[in-house]
Amino acid sequence: MKRREILGAAVAAALVAGVTAGCAEPAPPPATDVVDPGTPAPKPSPTPLPLAPLSGLPVTRAEVAARPAVAAPVWVTATTTPAGLDAADLVYQEFAESGSLHLTAVFQSRDATRIGPVTEIRPVDIRSVGVLRPVVAYTGGPTGFLSQFKDSGLTGVTPTSRKAAFSAGYTSTAALLAAAPAGGTAPTALFQHAETGTPLAAQDVTTAATLTITAPGHPAQTWRYDPASGMWQGRVGRATVSAASVVVLTMPYRTLTVRKPNPRSLPGAQVFGDGAALVVSGPATAKAKWRKPGQNAVCHVTDLSGVPIRPQPGTAWVVYAPTTAKVTVT
Repeated sequence: MKRREILGAAVAAALVAGVTAGCAEPAPPPATDVVDPGTPAPKPSPTPLPLAPLSGLPVTRAEVAARPAVAAPVWVTATTTPAGLDAADLVYQEFAESGSLHLTAVFQSRDATRIGPVTEIRPVDIRSVGVLRPVVAYTGGPTGFLSQFKDSGLTGVTPTSRKAAFSAGYTSTAALLAAAPAGGTAPTALFQHAETGTPLAAQDVTTAATLTITAPGHPAQTWRYDPASGMWQGRVGRATVSAASVVVLTMPYRTLTVRKPNPRSLPGAQVFGDGAALVVSGPATAKAKWRKPGQNAVCHVTDLSGVPIRPQPGTAWVVYAPTTAKVTVT
C-alpha cells in the first residue's frame, strides 16, 4: 500500500505541475526604443516679389523689377484706336494740334505686344522721360527735335535703324527691350505709392467720382471712377483706358516753330518749372503742386503743405493741362 501511495502522489504532483505550466502568462516582448519625432519644421514662407519702381505693384517675376524701361510716343485723334496703353506704367499726355493728343507711354513692369500708333519724337517726350533713361521708339521728326533727342543721350529705335522692331506703325515691349544696351538698369521711382489705409495727401482730401479736363480746341476729356475695379476710366480716341491715378499738372504752353523737313507750328507743354496740380486716385482727390527743375530731375508732386502725394499703385496718367484749361472734379 505504501508504494502505491507514493506513486499516486508523484503522479498527482506531475499533473498539478503540468496544469500550472499551461496557465502561466507568456513572457513580455523584448523592449524597443521609441524615438520622439518632435515638432515638424515650419515650411518656409515664399519670398514676396519686389515692387515695380514705376507702378508700385508686385512684378510677375523678380527679374522684371530690375529691367530698364521702354517708351514710345503715340499719336491719337478722334478716330484713332491706340493700343497697349493699359499695360503702361506711366502715360504722359500733351494737348497737340488740331484737337489731337501726343502721348508718351512708358513700360517697365508689364509687357505689351502692340503699342501705337508710334509717332514722331517731340521735346515733351525727351523732357518727360529723360530721368527714366528708357529705350524710346519713334518714327523720326523735325530736324531740331532729332537734334534734341541726340543731345539727350537717350537710346532711340526707329523703323530705319531697326525695322524688325516695328510692324505697320506699331511696336512692342519685347522688340524695344531687345534693342536696349547691355547693362541697363531700372528707372527711378517717381511716386511714393500708398499702402493700405494711407491717405492720398496730408490735407485737403475729398471724395471724387468724376474728373473733367477741357482744353481750348479740344473736346472735354472726362474720367470716371469705377468702384468695382478701383480704377479711373476715360476715353482716348476710340479706346477706353484705365488708370489707378490721374495727375493733372497745369503749365504754360508755347508755340514751337518747325522749319524742316516741312514748316509748321506746334503747341508745346513747358514741362520744366512749377505750378498747380490736381490728383485723383482711388475715390479721392487732392489739390497739389508740382516742380521739375530739369530733364534729369524727378517731377515732384506734393500737397499744398509740401508732403508728397501718395497715389494708389498702378498706372499713372499724367496730363499736361494748359493754363487756359478748365479742370473740375465732382
